[in-house]
Amino acid sequence: MLRLALWQGAGIADDRTATLSEIERIVSEAAEAEAGLVVFPEGYLTGYHIPGLTAADLTDVEAALATVSRIAADNAIPVVMGSHVLSDEGMRNAAVIFSANEEELGRYYKRLLFGLWEKETFTPGRHVTRFEVGGLNVGVLICYDVEFPELVREEAQAGADLVVVPTALMAPHDRIARQLVPVRAMENQLFLGYANRTGTEHGLDFVGLSSINGPNGETLATAEAVPELLFADLDPDLLRRERAENSYLEDLDRYRND
Repeated sequence: MLRLALWQGAGIADDRTATLSEIERIVSEAAEAEAGLVVFPEGYLTGYHIPGLTAADLTDVEAALATVSRIAADNAIPVVMGSHVLSDEGMRNAAVIFSANEEELGRYYKRLLFGLWEKETFTPGRHVTRFEVGGLNVGVLICYDVEFPELVREEAQAGADLVVVPTALMAPHDRIARQLVPVRAMENQLFLGYANRTGTEHGLDFVGLSSINGPNGETLATAEAVPELLFADLDPDLLRRERAENSYLEDLDRYRND
């Protein structure tokens, strides 16, 4: 049984040190509640929507990520952190995964970039990123990625039990969180954790509505539009029961091979 924690909120604008202090507080709270994984929203460490963002604005990010790694280890809990980062190919919109023992497990780069600003600012990712925690296989997507059924199905077909989605969903697109996200969990018979931002940033109003969803489409935990730490216990037996009763993936394979 894995207790998943999602933080819904935003970092401290233009203050990396204060944001790191918030991260430490939130991770500590999640650890005290015996969570086995905590997921932060898209761009939480750096801010998400930063018009005019350049590589020079991200030169301190690796040092900040090293601090996040230490925080994860100090609290003995893995962390998925949304952050903009530099790579050899350019700026990336990333989710960086840290283990409970100060090891970086991988970096997922957002593959489907949303809107003109993202397309002009970031280099899209081309690879998947997966890891294991609490006996569950975990896939990672970012925000707009989850709106493409092919990407979630790819995770399910690769054996993912849980997909975590750092997100920056803004108004007026609340239908994505309310309607689409639970369906993605149900149609792929996996758990899905959707961690959104709150508040306003450079003209964007984020809608909150973070949620943890089960393989039967049931919402296990949800938030409205204020900062909140969500928890849900992810029971592997529920996955087994749902998949045994009516396996979408097996039936799809059978249909394709008939």
